[in-house]
Amino acid sequence: MEYTIYYRNFLKYCNYTCSYCPFSKGKLDEISLKKEKKYLYKFIDYIKNSRHKFRLFFAPRGELLIHDMYKEAFTVLSKMENVIEIVVQTNLSSSLDWIEFANRDKLILWTTYHPQQVERDAYFEKVKCLISKKAKFTIGIVGVKENFEDIRAMSELLNSLDAGKPYFWINAYKDEKSYYTDDDIKFLSSIDHLFQINLENHLSENEYCKTGDSAFFVEFNGNIHRCWKDKIKLGNIYQVDLNNLSKKEKCSKKYCTCFIGYSNMESLGLEAKYKNSVLGRML
Repeated sequence: MEYTIYYRNFLKYCNYTCSYCPFSKGKLDEISLKKEKKYLYKFIDYIKNSRHKFRLFFAPRGELLIHDMYKEAFTVLSKMENVIEIVVQTNLSSSLDWIEFANRDKLILWTTYHPQQVERDAYFEKVKCLISKKAKFTIGIVGVKENFEDIRAMSELLNSLDAGKPYFWINAYKDEKSYYTDDDIKFLSSIDHLFQINLENHLSENEYCKTGDSAFFVEFNGNIHRCWKDKIKLGNIYQVDLNNLSKKEKCSKKYCTCFIGYSNMESLGLEAKYKNSVLGRML
């Protein structure tokens, strides 16, 4: 069988200090790092020894690629025969040299641009570096109004590229009701032609979804949930075969608001829009 796994790690730490992010306030210590490594290596062994095929998405509690253990892990996972693709969320703050040793046909970087944390030109240099390494990647940014000028400027830089221009997507800010004006939506849609999809809170109740069937959310300790929003424990990946858990059911939640959730909704048919990888947000 083929399954998609969204893996959420143990360590809560990011080297960026974004005010809206809870992981920016985390602390590093040796005990936590040892636990992180233990959980990670156990997961790698599980994938290696499984008879199933996998699409993997690492949804971190912060930034993972500042740790050598993860650069090594993604390199190893990308070369496993039963791993179809592996998607890694990163702010691109660390060295990119390791990518040359990974299987770049399977590896996709879901990169995020944080204008308040990194100089625009420095980030763009990382983008050009990824292109030179023939890496697969996209660029995302949070669509808060203080980012609008940076969104415009980054889009212009990306449009100046001769080849290898990545998809530049905008995560809609939904914490405030009626946050965007019509002109705001028009502007953001001119940068990201799929912005309207992300702007919507998708009615998911009684809709069929791949989560719980062919896609699962797995915590660092192996506990399995249908998706990131569903708190019901289905089992533990180290104790039960996914075949015994796989069950096609309708969603019980009223709305689905996040891409890693609603991208699994069958009714949206996003495979037609993200033809090169729905998981990796690749057009």
